[in-house]
Amino acid sequence: MASVTARAERLDWAVRRLLQCRSTSAVVADLADHWGMSRRQSQRVVGQAHRQLVADLEGAGVDRQQLVAQITHGLMEALGRALASDQPAAVVGAARELRELLALGADHTSRPTSRHGRSRLCGSWTS
Repeated sequence: MASVTARAERLDWAVRRLLQCRSTSAVVADLADHWGMSRRQSQRVVGQAHRQLVADLEGAGVDRQQLVAQITHGLMEALGRALASDQPAAVVGAARELRELLALGADHTSRPTSRHGRSRLCGSWTS
């Protein structure tokens, strides 16, 4: 069983990694490697770190529109850098994130079912 200070250090370490925009699965793997923990224990710590970040954002009164604007700006900047450095995978990744964040794709709109199209609800062909 880890001491209180060791647990606090692990939690702070995980929070810092999440703030560096690392994915949760990457932080779990890094935490297990760096601290010699089991994967399950690492998942618990990362979950706690994520809850702490969410609580901090809510407690700080962060405006969601402001946050979306800031993230959009960062993604647009990343997209520009990826285009300039000829990295097609990074271009696609940034474009997908922008599409998802801003709900721009055709998959984000409700499409009525045509007379001869697929039904959205059951996935079967209609006549």
